[in-house]
Amino acid sequence: MPLFRPTPLVCRQRLWHSILLDLRKRGLGHRESGGFLLGRRTENSRSIEAFIPYDAIDPNALQGYIVFDGSKMDQVWQECRKLGLQVVADVHTHPSGFVGQSNMDQENPMLPERGHIAIIIPNFAAQLSMPGEIGIYEYRGRDGWADHSAKATKFFKIKGGFLW
Repeated sequence: MPLFRPTPLVCRQRLWHSILLDLRKRGLGHRESGGFLLGRRTENSRSIEAFIPYDAIDPNALQGYIVFDGSKMDQVWQECRKLGLQVVADVHTHPSGFVGQSNMDQENPMLPERGHIAIIIPNFAAQLSMPGEIGIYEYRGRDGWADHSAKATKFFKIKGGFLW
């Protein structure tokens, strides 16, 4: 039983589309890519309002898989202060249709803070992936990770319209 009710994510469709396109381009169709999702937290939700790709902060982050230099987090916090936002989640791609967490994912949360959300996009973001087709995991500190993927359509809301 969770200690607290996880707060759902909300993202405009146009922004989600843009993030997925960026992930696809950065991954070049054969390597993982990812980044930090910035936004605002309220008691009832986390709104995604901006995206910072890992390799925009750490040019060596994309090595087939993701290896982000944590000493560069000060640049992430600086961008958050500049925009008046905070990190509300992270997102990265996996090969094929795999949206589960790898051992590396589980052992190395991008933000090791209880309640942090990690999203996994299948097929190196080769196509539009919406809630229900992605992995959504909540970091619980020493208690590991909670998997919200099965209830993704309730946990992650996409708002508005766009064409793929």
